[in-house]
Amino acid sequence: MYGAAFFALLAALAPFGVNVAVGLSPVFANNVNMDADARAATVALFVLGLGLGQPFMGGAADHWGRRPAMMGGLLLGLLGAIAAAFANNDTQLLWARFISGLGFSACMVVPRVCLRDLHQGPVLQRNMATLSNIFAVTPVITQPLAWALGHWFTWRVPLLALVAFVLVVIFVSWRWQPETRSAGTLAPKWGVWLEVASDALILRTCLTFAFANAPFFVVAAIGPVAIKQSTGVSGGVIAAILGGTYLGFAVGNFWVRRNASWSSTLLINQGLCLIGASMLTFICTLWWPSLWLWSLALTLYAVGQGIVFPAGFSQVLEGRALQAGVASAVIGTIHMTTGGLVAWIAGSLSLAQDVSLVLVCSLVSGAAVLVWLWMKPAVVHIGMK
Repeated sequence: MYGAAFFALLAALAPFGVNVAVGLSPVFANNVNMDADARAATVALFVLGLGLGQPFMGGAADHWGRRPAMMGGLLLGLLGAIAAAFANNDTQLLWARFISGLGFSACMVVPRVCLRDLHQGPVLQRNMATLSNIFAVTPVITQPLAWALGHWFTWRVPLLALVAFVLVVIFVSWRWQPETRSAGTLAPKWGVWLEVASDALILRTCLTFAFANAPFFVVAAIGPVAIKQSTGVSGGVIAAILGGTYLGFAVGNFWVRRNASWSSTLLINQGLCLIGASMLTFICTLWWPSLWLWSLALTLYAVGQGIVFPAGFSQVLEGRALQAGVASAVIGTIHMTTGGLVAWIAGSLSLAQDVSLVLVCSLVSGAAVLVWLWMKPAVVHIGMK
C-alpha cells in the first residue's frame, strides 16, 4: 500500500497548486483585470513559498516525524488556499498564494523522505520516477480544467476545487500515512544543514537540478501569454497544449524507471542533452513562430526534465538515511527558490513575453550545463609500478 503511488497522491498538491494558476492566467486577464506582472506573481509567489518552506518542513520531518510535519504543512496550506479563493483584491490573492505555497512545501519534502526511509539503490530511483510522474499527469488535467471552470463560471471555482483537494489529502494523510522515521532518530543540528549543503557532489547536483528545472516555472508563469503573442492561438487551445506536452515528463520518468540500474550521473547527462536540444528549438520560435514548433520545444524539454528530476533527487538522497529530511529540503529549497525568482524575473522584463521566455529559459539551461561540467569532481588516477 505504501508504494510510490500512495505518496504520489500526497505530493500532488504542489503541482496542482502551481498549475491551477497557470490555467487561470488568461481568465485573470479577462475577469479580474490583473496585469502580466500580477499574473506571473500568482505562480512565482506560490513557487517561492514552496522553496522557502522546505527547510522548515525538512527539519520538522527529521525532528518530530513524517506524519506531524505533513499534517502541519497541509493545515497551513489549507488556510492559504481558502484565503486565495475568497480574496477581494490582487494583494490578498498574492499573499494567500505565498502562504499556501509555504504549507504545501511539506508535500515536496515528506513523500520523498518516506520513500528514502523505505527504499534505496535502484528501487529508490525507480520509485522516485514513479513519484515524479505526478508532475506529468497534473498539468494535463489541471491546466485545461482550471481554464474551463474559470471561463465558464468564475476564477474562484478552480481555487475552491484546490481547497476540496486539500481536504481529501488531509484525510488520506491523517488516516493512512505511515510514520517511517527510524525510532530514536535525533533532531538534526544546524551543523548538519551546512554539512549537507556544502557537500561538493550534493551542491553540484542541487544547482544543476535547480537551473535545469527553472524553465518549467518560466513556462508556467508566462507561457500562455507568450505563446498567444507568438502564434495568436486562443487561450483554451494553449492551456490544452501546455498540459499535453508535459506528457513528455512521463516519458522521461519511464526512461529512468526502465534504466534504474544506471547511475544517476549518466541519466542526468542524458536529460541535459535533451534540455539543450529543446532550448535550440525555443530559439527557433523567434524566427518561425508556430504552435507545432512551440509544442516540439516544450515536449523535448519535458522529456529531459522528466529524466533529470528523479535522477537528481535520487543522487542527493542516496546515502543520507538519517538526514533524509534535510537533504530533501536542501535540494527542494534551491530548486523552488531558483524557479520562483527566475519566473518572477521573466515576468517583469520589459520585453515581449515570448522573447522573455526564450531568453530566460535559454540562459538558465545554459547555466545548468556549465555548473554540471565545471563542478565535476576531479578523477584521481592511481599509477601502477
